[in-house]
Formats: sequence, structure tokens, C-alpha cells
Amino acid sequence: MEVKRTVKRLFAVGAGVAMLGATAMGALAAADLKDYPSMFVTDGKFNGFFVVGEKAASVDNLAMTDIAASMMYPKAADKKTTTVSGDAWMVGTSSKFFELANSNASDSAITGESLRDINTFIGDDELQALGDGVWATNERSYDYQQFLFFDIDGAGAGSFGSNTNLIVKYAESDDDVTSDFFLAQNDRQIARYKMEFSSTAQSDVTDSVGSADTTGTYLDDFENTNLDIMGKAYTVVLARRPDTVPDQSIRLILMAGSTRDTLLEGESKTYTVGDKTYDVSLTYIDDDEAKFSVNGEATNKLKVGETYVLKDKSEVGVSEVLYQNYAGGIHSATFFVGASKMELRDDQITDAIGAYRVKIGSEDIDGSTVIITGTDNNATFTVSTIEVNMTAEDDYFLGAGEKLSDVIAKSGEEKEILFGQNWDVEYKGISEEATHDLRMKTSGSRRYELELYDGDGKAVSIPVAYAEGNINLSLGRESQNPATNSRSNQKQLIKEGLTPMFKDDYFILTGGSAADGSAKSYLLTYSGADAVTKTSPKIKFKNAGTGETLEYSVSTNSSASGTVATIKLGGYSFDVYAETPVQVDDFQITADLNGDGTRDGSSVNFVDSYGSQWTIGNVTGNGSVSTEGNEYIRIDASSSQNADDYDNFIPSAIRLNISATSDPEVRAAIGGVTLKTPEGKTEVSYGYTSMGAFITFNEPASDPDEFIMAYPEKQRLPQVYFTSGATTSSTSATGDLAPVTVVDATKLDSEIASAGAQNLVVVGGPCVNTVAAELLGNPAQCAEGFTPGKARVKLFENGANVAMLVAGYSGADTRLAGKVVAHRWKELTGSEVEIEGTTQTDATISAPSVAAPVVETPVAE
Repeated sequence: MEVKRTVKRLFAVGAGVAMLGATAMGALAAADLKDYPSMFVTDGKFNGFFVVGEKAASVDNLAMTDIAASMMYPKAADKKTTTVSGDAWMVGTSSKFFELANSNASDSAITGESLRDINTFIGDDELQALGDGVWATNERSYDYQQFLFFDIDGAGAGSFGSNTNLIVKYAESDDDVTSDFFLAQNDRQIARYKMEFSSTAQSDVTDSVGSADTTGTYLDDFENTNLDIMGKAYTVVLARRPDTVPDQSIRLILMAGSTRDTLLEGESKTYTVGDKTYDVSLTYIDDDEAKFSVNGEATNKLKVGETYVLKDKSEVGVSEVLYQNYAGGIHSATFFVGASKMELRDDQITDAIGAYRVKIGSEDIDGSTVIITGTDNNATFTVSTIEVNMTAEDDYFLGAGEKLSDVIAKSGEEKEILFGQNWDVEYKGISEEATHDLRMKTSGSRRYELELYDGDGKAVSIPVAYAEGNINLSLGRESQNPATNSRSNQKQLIKEGLTPMFKDDYFILTGGSAADGSAKSYLLTYSGADAVTKTSPKIKFKNAGTGETLEYSVSTNSSASGTVATIKLGGYSFDVYAETPVQVDDFQITADLNGDGTRDGSSVNFVDSYGSQWTIGNVTGNGSVSTEGNEYIRIDASSSQNADDYDNFIPSAIRLNISATSDPEVRAAIGGVTLKTPEGKTEVSYGYTSMGAFITFNEPASDPDEFIMAYPEKQRLPQVYFTSGATTSSTSATGDLAPVTVVDATKLDSEIASAGAQNLVVVGGPCVNTVAAELLGNPAQCAEGFTPGKARVKLFENGANVAMLVAGYSGADTRLAGKVVAHRWKELTGSEVEIEGTTQTDATISAPSVAAPVVETPVAE
């Protein structure tokens, strides 16, 4: 409707403009447009009314629709990622993600993606501590590389996803805690360290005075040299061929954080190692032993290669004794003192087996095996590789936030199994993503509903089962026993294109492909149709997700089995056909449920908005499909048909079998997964799929069971880190923007008794909207404060309530302001802005200006 009015432009002075804020709602307060739309949103829902004038032009309604449809709010943080800084590698590559195991077997039998499935080994590209090094011997230097290998070490370990070791799974630990854990399994490999020389490191074989000797036990070129292992500096204080088997054998003693020197008998010196000071005296020596005093503490008599542990847990050891047993002869001992000693030994360097464990101090480390390869011709000894295999001595369950070394120590085992003592494994839990709960829930004890999310992200409740009697179910909301309930009242669930629908029946529409992620599903009810003999006949459907009624004209050329309308949803079209004569109201219909242009008897599946696909099947005792008299109703849920939704490890498919008791009540059983009931709980069990979907299954003793699956928008992944040295962890959280839910929130200005009684978004100026006029103090001239070609967005506050005015000089100006609020709301600031332009893209947003006086002009909005 066109409204003509005479507009008198005012001489706008500062005081006059300031008075525009003094309105029926009170003076302008601290509300700020930069906070829009938070003042209008509570728990994701619009908390006020949109108001347009009863006399407004259609463009004001369009502006209101733009604002309502585009209103977004930041959801609470639903994505959390933990990052470890320092020398750290998160398990995974650019093309392979480390995935969670499916809860599809008993604890010990669960298999999953293991470390080996990601990388068979890691090096300095993943962990700096595995950097290349140089062993500078007493003759020359030898380059080497370092690796951690993850070997095939058990049945199935060589097949993808079939390992029970080094996986993340939902399980019960040895401490009776049920959670997600990274598991290093008892008697299975943790890793294998390997130092590999680019050219074999060599030493002459000598006697104690350095002379070549084919029976000698000294490897002089290796001794008293430095060797870095996984970023930790060691001194090789002793390198020998063991006396008992001098051929093809080697024994290395390494000290970390140590110092080395030679003292004469009776001599004393002071040494500083790290933050410790040692006063050392050589108090006794004979032809093969030496004894020391360290900070007043006397050691035992030590032979070459032996050490003594001091009270502060550091060690002192002997690498050489020189005792010249004649007058004036030298009596001296070469020793080392420092933090820790490590011994590596292999008595057969020509094989890759190994018979000795790593020795730390005087302790043999259980689970370790030393393998040194090389050659020995009794003149020259070579080393090609130094390897240490590390095997778990217990089941090590790493919970979120735990380190492998701590868990090993807590179990009573030796954390020194982590060779080099300068690396660790840390589990930071499963990444958090946005999720929504998919449920099979009751609606009364005789009904089950399946709650999923449609193609627009709206929750819908699909009526999947009604208990008629013992082992007797119907597919839909009400009884389908013809003896007690007529067909028109049964509210059946229709999922096949050739099945006729009656008024109030439910049906599923799915367009697109689940395999490529384009599928969108909707749940509708058939709300009835006018006979074609009526004027402008309509057919109606209710969208269960939005509550909206979809109304279409019935084709006047329609006949039984003819096309009567086309439903359009989610960018797809679904033809509707008449199945009974259209000359009567509420004729029966069928539909092209999958939008492919044809009707057939195949069942349509529902694809949730996050990608999971749900197949609803009704089966009689003889295996045939019917509506009433089903022995059970089966629901099959596949995590996703779109392989892009997960990495490599296929999520378990879940099966829900619905049955009926004699009461009658509905019951359910779950298959495809093996769930865990935590210690101390009953009637509830939990589990995961490799998608990161968390399953809860409640089984109360005398009531219907309930299924809940927290399904992620994106795959949730375990966060497992290999670390070395000092690291720090930080967690970042982000929340996505989500559409604000707007339900029954539109009003005409005539329906608002008081502008200050509730939150309002008022669209259109005071000439066409009485609420806008009230906000602006009911100006004598309705266009007061407005300028041609410009619009205003202004906030008013009254106690806890806020109103936002969106209005222009003309209808086109109001429409532009609506588009700017809808799409550029992040640019708004202050209590009022002015908008000018022709499109939402080129429109300028600025502080309000002062209106200039003009002659009176008739204006139409």
C-alpha cells in the first residue's frame, strides 16, 4: 500500500538531534551495536519479536525476513585442540590421520589403527632429538642417522587396522577406569631405536697399552669419545671386547652429564658437573683396582668398567688403571663421575638378535634388548648400527594428559625402558568437534522415535515403532491394528515410493547422494489436500524440522496416478502423485521420495546433516516387510557413506533391533558395537566409533532402552605426541557461528501494546510503523531525523529490554539497511549508525549525520 505524506525537513541542531534519544523507552543507554545480535539471543533462540507496520509496504517485510534469516550467534566452544610446543611430533601426516579404534570387540580383542599404520618409523623430520650426528672417534669422524621404528610384532600387526598394540581405544584399564586410552600392550613392542652409520665406525683392537693385539680387549678409538643419543650427550668412557668372548663382541659404557680425568694416587681435585660439585681423591690403587673418596664418601675398590653409586644417585667409575710396580713407577687411575651410566653389550655382532638388556647404573632394564651389528677380524672392529628394542612389561594405559614414562613408573616398572631417557609419549585425549546427539528415545512406553537432524540442521523426531503386543510392532506413531484403529488415524511412517500415504502420515524425503556428501533428508507429514473441484485447490505438508507448512497448488489436470505437486526442499525436487481420485478432499498420494524423478518400491534412507545414514527396516517373523505384525524393527546406522568424512579406518555400522514386550512396551538391543559398562555403574554402557562418535546405551531394568550417539560434524581424532626434552601444552577452543532459531516471533505494530515490555527488532520508520514512532517519541512530522537515500539502525534500552530500529527514508532505504544488518552486522558499532548506498556490498556505514532543512515534499514509502 502506498502511503502519501507531507514531510517537513527540520533545522537540525545539536540539541534537537540529542533529543531523538529521549523516547518512550527512556534515554539511550549502554547497549552497543557491536554486541548485536547477542542482546536478542538466549540459548541460541531469538528472545523477542520482529515488528513491521500493518500499513507498511512489502519491502519492509523483506527487510525483516533478511534480518531474521541471517541472524547468527557464536556457539559455545565446541572444538578443542591441544598443541604441544617444543620438540614434539603429533602422530599423523598430511595424508594420514591417527584414528580411534571402534568399540567392536572385548577389551583385549579390540583392533585399531596403530602407530605403524601411520609411519613404519620416524626420524628427524618428526622429532629433532632424532637428528643426524657425528661420532668423532680417536681416528676419524663417522656420520650417523637416528630412527624410532614400529615393527610388526604380533599376529595381525602387519595388516592395516588389525593391531591391538599402540592404538587408542575405549577400554577399562588395570585400575578399573573406563575411558579412552593410548595403549602400549604387555609383551609387545613400544618402539625400536636405531643408530645407523653412513659408513661403519672403526677401531683398532689393542691391548691395555694401545698396542695392536688380536686377542686384545680394548677398542681404543671408541673410548673416551662423545656420542649424542636422541639429543642427550653421552661420553663413551669404556669400549671393550668382553674378556670371556673377545671375538665378535662389544661392551660400551656411556655416561651422561659426566666429567672424566686421571688422578695419581693420593691426588685430589674438585670438579663441577651441572649444578653439582665433586671433591675427588684417589685413595688406593693396585694392579687392577682403584678406590676413591668423593665428597668424603669412600667408594668400593673398583675394577675397570665398574661403578659405584653415590648417595646423591650419581656414579663414579673406572675406565683405566695404571700401576707400575717399581720404584718411581706411576700409580694412576682414569675415572669418570656424573649423573648416570648406561651399558650396551652384544656378544654376537654378526646377527640381529641380541642377548643383553640395557643396563642403567647397576640395573638391567627389563623389556630392553641391545642389538649392535658390525664386523670383527681381530684387528679392526667396526660398528654399523646400534639398536635397542623396547618391549612393554605391562599394559600401559595412557589416559588424557598422561605421559608414558609416568604410567610405566606408576605400574612399578622401569621408565628407563624408553631408551636414552630423553623422549616420551604423551596422550592429550580425543580432539573435540561440534557434535549433536542422535537418539532413539521413547514417546510413552509404547513408542520409539528416532531423533536426527534434517538437511537444514533442524532436529526431527521420526516415529519408528509402536508396540501393538508381544512380538508385534507397527512402523509409525499410532496403532496399525485395523480392528482397533482406522487407517486414517494410524500416522504411518512411509519410506517407500509406491506406498500410498493417508492424511497425517509421515514420510522421508532424501535428495542427493550420501556418498559424495550432497544428500539432504527431511521428515514431512501429509497435512491433506483440497479436492480439485474447489477453487484454487491446495495440497499441504508440514516440515517437521521447521514446523513450517508447505502449501502447493494442486494441478487442475490431476487425476489418479497423476502428478499433483512438486515439493522443493534443500535444492531438490520431489514429485507428488495422486493415488485415489482427486475429486475428494485428502486423496491418497505417493511421492518420489529420493528425488530421482521416478517412484519405486525401494526404501529411502535418512541422512543426518552431519553425514550418518540411517536405514529403517520393518521385518515380520518370516522375513517379509509389512506395516503391522512385525516381529522386530531394525535400524542400521552407518557413520558415513562419504569416505571424505573419515580418514582410512571405516567406522563401525550400528544396528538397533526394536522389539515389543507383552505389556506391551518397546525394547531395543544394540549390535555392531561392544559397549563397556564402567566400574560402579549399571544399566548403562558406552563406546566409540572411529568417527569419534560417542555411544551411550541405557538399559533400565523394566523400562524401554535408550540410545544416544554424540555424532561429530568432523571426525574426532586421538592426539598422541612423541616428545623430547622440555615441552609445553596449550589448548585452543573455537565455536562456530550458528543460525539463531526464530519461532513464532513476528508481530504487526498493532499487536505490540508497549515498546518497552520486550525485546524488539522494529523494521520501518514511524510513518508506517507505530512502534517505531513510539521509540522516536511520536514526532509531529513522521520523517523527522531521516534523510533521503539514507537509513538508520538505532538501539533503545529500557531496563533489561532492548529495541533495535531499522528504518530508512524510503522503503528501498529500509530494505538496504535490512540487508546490511543481515550480512555486515560485524561492522556495526555504537548506539546508532547511518547506512547509505545502493547495494549491501557498496553501502557505507557511518556515524549518524545531522539532517539539513528542505522544503516540504510529498514522499511515498
